[in-house]
Amino acid sequence: MYVLLHGARKNLGDYLIGARCEALLRKHHPDHELIRLPSWQSLEPHRELLERADALIILGGPGYQSHFWPGVYPLTSSPKALPAPLIPMGLGWKGFPGDELTVRRHRFEPAAADLLRHTARQTPWMGCRDHFTRRVLNAEGIQNALMTGCPVWYHLPSLGKAPVLPRHVERVVFTPAQKPLYRDQSVDAAAVVAARFPDAERICSFHRGIDAHDPEIPPADRVNNRFLADAIGNLGFEVRDVSGDLDKIEFYEDCAVHVGYRVHAHIHFLSRRYPSVLLHEDGRGRGVDDALGLPGVPAYSRSLPGRFVGRVSELVAGRELKPRGAVVASTTAGEQLDQILRGEVHSGWARYAGLSAVIDAHYAVMTEFLESLP
Repeated sequence: MYVLLHGARKNLGDYLIGARCEALLRKHHPDHELIRLPSWQSLEPHRELLERADALIILGGPGYQSHFWPGVYPLTSSPKALPAPLIPMGLGWKGFPGDELTVRRHRFEPAAADLLRHTARQTPWMGCRDHFTRRVLNAEGIQNALMTGCPVWYHLPSLGKAPVLPRHVERVVFTPAQKPLYRDQSVDAAAVVAARFPDAERICSFHRGIDAHDPEIPPADRVNNRFLADAIGNLGFEVRDVSGDLDKIEFYEDCAVHVGYRVHAHIHFLSRRYPSVLLHEDGRGRGVDDALGLPGVPAYSRSLPGRFVGRVSELVAGRELKPRGAVVASTTAGEQLDQILRGEVHSGWARYAGLSAVIDAHYAVMTEFLESLP
């Protein structure tokens, strides 16, 4: 029996991760019962269940953060004493803004690093979803980090199939950025999509919800989401809240292209072999496009000109370092996005022609990980 630690509360991406992980586990370990528990809650009340588990599997998501334990995953007060091995399945690193400097300077807090090294000794492989994640684990002395890709890459009915490269885009999905930092840029990006596909049905999809009264959405995000919904709606997009339920994105099956910021909307389209262009809010987006060899647009810049928005501080060994430069919303993201879309439409989405081979090749690596489970 496997205990699956999932993160599905509101964000549709977490529901996608859980569904794809379960499909993979059922395919490769059909004899195992799967029991789901919320990853953000303590496991202390479930001691008896944990005693019967063959493994505790963390399902995807940006879990390899500086405060892996106890911040992201509270687990128990003594996680080294867990009765079954803790195994990360396709977890990712999350760094802001996500450039090379962010990767090089990433450090785990001492307690988190200690637990990660302990975890690595309990399992053949530490599953990670991109090469940047593998690098930050290697930097902590963890050498059995296996780049399996995100579990959402693997839509089992699509394995082995050729990419679907549209000659004419009749229906397109746009997902706006989550961070208020990219509010105006999101509207500009939506305007690029509207101009590039003027005859297409255009849908703006909110993966973490819009409702201003939803307690799962922080107040700043609620205000930001409402602004975006109104502004993008005025550009001719139908606005939909698709949070919390995979049935809400069944209409994605009839859409030819995704453009936007939500990483798991991007991966969902790619997994079904449809093109998607991602603007990178942080290291999660950059990581997936680097791993799959796809074009993408950095939403951020470290340059000082332009409207100052925030500063980046790095956390090393528990102490805050001096900020390393201004982080602003890129003023050229819309132009870069338009260049990519123009080129792909003209070429028949030629840069996506090899997508299937890349995903299928990585599925062999994911299979190696799955077959190593106890």
